[in-house]
Amino acid sequence: MSARTAPPPPWAQVLLAVAALVALWIIGQTVGQALLIFIVAVVLAMLLNPVVRSLTRLKVPRGLAVIVVFAGFIITVAAIVFVLVDPIRTQVEEIQRDLPVYTDQAERRIDTVQTFFDDRGIDVNVRETGNDLVTGLEERANEAADNALSISLNVLGALVVVIIVIVAAVYMIIDAPRILGFVHQVGGPDAVAFVRRAERSLTEYMKAQIIVAMVAAVMAGVVLWIYGVTGLFPLGATFAVAFAAWVFLTEFIPYVGAFLGAIPPVLLALFTTSFGAVWVIIAFIAIQQIQGNLIIPKVMGGAVGVHPLVVIFGVIVGQQLAGVIGILIAIPTVVLVKETVLFASQQLRLGRQAEDAASAETISTPDPATTAEMPRQPPNEPAP
Repeated sequence: MSARTAPPPPWAQVLLAVAALVALWIIGQTVGQALLIFIVAVVLAMLLNPVVRSLTRLKVPRGLAVIVVFAGFIITVAAIVFVLVDPIRTQVEEIQRDLPVYTDQAERRIDTVQTFFDDRGIDVNVRETGNDLVTGLEERANEAADNALSISLNVLGALVVVIIVIVAAVYMIIDAPRILGFVHQVGGPDAVAFVRRAERSLTEYMKAQIIVAMVAAVMAGVVLWIYGVTGLFPLGATFAVAFAAWVFLTEFIPYVGAFLGAIPPVLLALFTTSFGAVWVIIAFIAIQQIQGNLIIPKVMGGAVGVHPLVVIFGVIVGQQLAGVIGILIAIPTVVLVKETVLFASQQLRLGRQAEDAASAETISTPDPATTAEMPRQPPNEPAP
């Protein structure tokens, strides 16, 4: 019998995943935008292909199923953009316009604190440090607002990229049976199973991540709106939509997304109210606890199943390659890399088992030439 080969240890799988990400980063340095478009198209095709496959099971022609699915996808995205982009841009412009007023309020509060210390003989220079901090925050807030506005106005370049991604994804889904046939010819049934497993893992992760991000965004928007109505954070109701959209996007960044989502409302609260920032911080801590203890364990589970260091490294690589877009597609890419590494390690293990079985069979089976030379025992003569 052949000895069973133990699966690679976890540290070896981590190293393989990191090596794959490094190779992806090196390739990305040379092909750049083309690699980004290809990865986004692959992710989109894998997410929509199960829907197309479900329609084909209902006797819908594959070409018509692809048209229906992509039409529904484009209409849904366009509706979301139409509903959210204009109020978000309006709120960002309002924050940028009123930022000097918020800065003056913050500086007056700093002066009040400095006067409190001076009257009691406490030698602490809050004014200089606080004014420098407020000035720096104002400059960065203006830069962030300008970037957000420029991104929202730069529609033509983004539209071209979106069209290329959609066309590439359409071709991938239409030719999916032919692609699977080619995969079967090259790698056999195991390779086809690998493609299906990667598609399923990516789909499950994206569905879970969207649910988690939507829940966090809704909770943040509702709480900030309540704060605005009750007066705990007066501007919370005014900018609830913009902050909720920001929370939704940052939730796709692992481990630090919850912290990044809280920064804009906390800063605005620091600029405008005395204790509003405390209430905002408490709200986001409560949201994070609800997510970590109730929502994520139920919804996400082990959707990624990758070591946190690999995830963080993937996010860094994505940011270096494509900025914000690279960060957003980093985890789907890590999921695909994980499935590829698992498939490669499985094939390597099966190859070793086949070699061990062949070696054991060779040892246990006697050589025919040697067997022919051995003297035969007479049938009626007892063996010695």
